[in-house]
Amino acid sequence: MSMANSSTSISVTLTYLPNCHLRRSFLPNSNSKSKPTRIRCESTISPARLSTQSNLDGALADAVVVGGGISGLCIAQALATKHPNAAPNLILTEATDRVGGNITTIERDGYLWEEGPNSFQPSDPMLTMAVDSGLKEELVLGDPTAPRFVLWNGKLRPVPSSPKDLPFFDLMSIPGKLRAGFGALGIRPPPPGHEESVEEFVRRNLGDEVFERLIEPFCSGVYAGDPSKLSMKAAFGKVWKLEQIGGSIIGGTFKAIQERNQAPKTPRDPRLPKPKGQTVGSFRKGLAMLPNAISSRSALFFFFVLSKY
Repeated sequence: MSMANSSTSISVTLTYLPNCHLRRSFLPNSNSKSKPTRIRCESTISPARLSTQSNLDGALADAVVVGGGISGLCIAQALATKHPNAAPNLILTEATDRVGGNITTIERDGYLWEEGPNSFQPSDPMLTMAVDSGLKEELVLGDPTAPRFVLWNGKLRPVPSSPKDLPFFDLMSIPGKLRAGFGALGIRPPPPGHEESVEEFVRRNLGDEVFERLIEPFCSGVYAGDPSKLSMKAAFGKVWKLEQIGGSIIGGTFKAIQERNQAPKTPRDPRLPKPKGQTVGSFRKGLAMLPNAISSRSALFFFFVLSKY
């Protein structure tokens, strides 16, 4: 590593090993069966933005994860902790001076708020990541019985918390409710050979009102992303699968219940808290606690900042 005035020039040699599936997942030419490929990456950055690792020059990497958002961090931690022999020399690169991607927690003058996603779905994989990162005691799960509201046309309108509330809530019109009900029965099949976005899937199955008044606000809170670009299969895999196995959302629901009742129960990790009902989660000091906790485990993998790729 060479020092030049107020900046640091980093040159890292990456090695692509085509005989390892995990490594192929993160490096170029993943379908190639040729000899290992050596890639030269160079960048100039400020020393203040460089991590504490100082022996990166000429380092050989078994795997490279590009991007220090929550997805990249989770991949890096999984490789480092669950598959350490597959990628003992792991590098994670990030183009900014912070980790977390869209996750942006601000604490100021005694107030805490989120400028990106404000909660997460407490699925077992998500809870496992939190526990593995040492944040079990920092988890905060919402009260599933607490009322939820959507601001629509200048008025806070309650979101139905159970099927018995569906006929009475005023967030949707009667035609919108009928469209959602018939759509859930599968009146419009999915387009062949096309991976639908969240918006496409919901509008096709449940109608415009469900998307605009329920799903779009939810996506902004949990994903801080554009539902027209979010993959339905990736973001809401369980709902997407219902249509695949049952031909419709309702048909898939009944089939999933039957399969669950017939299948032997898989033991659940006893370390994980069990959410009481459908709810969302966060951490005592905001969502940024998770990416910060993962990145602080710097002994697990090399981390440095690229000003550009």
